[in-house]
Amino acid sequence: MEYQIVQLLHQWGLGKIDSVTIFISEIPFLIGLWSILAFFVLFRDKKQGRWIFLTVLAALALHFLISEGLLKHFLLNFIPLRERPWVAHPETITPLGKPFTDSSFPSSHMASTLAVLSVFVYYYRKVWPWALGFILLMAFARMHNGMHYPSDVLAGTILGICYGLLAVWLIRKIAKQC
Repeated sequence: MEYQIVQLLHQWGLGKIDSVTIFISEIPFLIGLWSILAFFVLFRDKKQGRWIFLTVLAALALHFLISEGLLKHFLLNFIPLRERPWVAHPETITPLGKPFTDSSFPSSHMASTLAVLSVFVYYYRKVWPWALGFILLMAFARMHNGMHYPSDVLAGTILGICYGLLAVWLIRKIAKQC
């Protein structure tokens, strides 16, 4: 069933929207976007900007330690990796953008996106429609580009929310002690 969903999303708009889905999946774009948002808050929000900035850094650190370090690299020494859709089905899915070959599960793009945006939505509740729009676009892009199955995207989403909320909790605890 997951393969059929990815195949359908891969075909939808193929050749017409690829440049958008490739662009928002680019790592330099995401690094730039998260940096701009974090520094904007750091310099703009005089009351809590410094703490929000640190929370974003903590959320990303949790993502890289757990999703990238533990789940996608360390555990692969013990369990087989999940092939990405374009690797598992090259006859029907052509990779769009950077053709990653590491484990498909979980989606690191979704985990990092949700880690950062969970922090921003926690502190600035009114940004949730923008955050939700970007999250849905990223989820679609990762499947359209042939990089992930729906369960990869869902797992990355759940992990990212956990990283963001855990970072909020940790930094708030540290802030109270200062």
